[in-house]
Amino acid sequence: MRTLGKQPALDLFLHSSGGVTDAVWPLISVFREFSQEFSVLIPYRAHSAATLITLGADNILMGEASELSPVDPTTGNQFNPPDEISKGNRRAISVEDVTSYFALSRDPGKIRVGRLEGDATSQVVQDGNDQQVDIDLAFRILAENVHPVALGNVNRSHTQIRQLTRRLLEFYGSRYEKAEIDTIVNLLTQERFSHTDILNRQEAKKLLGQDRVSFPSDAEQDLMWALYEEYSNALSLNQPFSLSVEMGNRQQAQITVVGAFIETEQISYVYRSVSQVTKRSVLLPGYQLAIQPGQLIPMIPGFPTEFNVDIEDLRWVDNTEGV
Repeated sequence: MRTLGKQPALDLFLHSSGGVTDAVWPLISVFREFSQEFSVLIPYRAHSAATLITLGADNILMGEASELSPVDPTTGNQFNPPDEISKGNRRAISVEDVTSYFALSRDPGKIRVGRLEGDATSQVVQDGNDQQVDIDLAFRILAENVHPVALGNVNRSHTQIRQLTRRLLEFYGSRYEKAEIDTIVNLLTQERFSHTDILNRQEAKKLLGQDRVSFPSDAEQDLMWALYEEYSNALSLNQPFSLSVEMGNRQQAQITVVGAFIETEQISYVYRSVSQVTKRSVLLPGYQLAIQPGQLIPMIPGFPTEFNVDIEDLRWVDNTEGV
């Protein structure tokens, strides 16, 4: 941004499936410091953290395929439940799953919500079979299966994301009434129960306002999509990454992957990872194989394959040579 200098207007061409939400506020703050008017152009996806970046813009230009998404994060720390499928790892906890669990606990029969007479702390609901369900009991059941610290992390993340969404919307002073901000915050953080439940541009315009969300002309749409396809091809966005494909017949190789671009007309940076990858067969129980010290276990037809990935470099680098 210092290379660009102060600008009367700044446009961000944005495509992202999400990322670290803690980076959003610093980014928006920098964009605001260097521009009087900040706009976001969305050719396709601006999900999760990218949706939050969009909320920090004065103007939002959304193409025919543009998408915003809910912003509640998936959390993880050392107190998360172990993953029964991927041994040695821990399962991530979706904020949507926890809030949905309590929504179900509060109203399993979709009839009414109340409290036990004389008990101000124990909330109960009545389902279609006239059975009362104790919300405190629902929480105890959850806490017995998920570490309380992990649940605290979910609550902290949920509170943080709501506060961040509100702060971004309040950039606009009188543009939104408090009730309008509450509506936007609630919809993006708790009323859509999946990150795949996207908002198209018509929904975004209705939610955020016609004076803020606009659609490109046919010529602008063609230019936006052509630029998106340039990045899509450079990043192989339509090709699932596969170590098997990358390695081919090689048993050991250095693999370089470019994961993102940040660039202007003058400068370009790419987020690049460089890894040393080794492929070998997993020996079955009772199978004996004589190899020299330091020699790789050879590939044996019919045996399972495993990869060892040693990351040698992971950072933003100057895209001098062009990708």
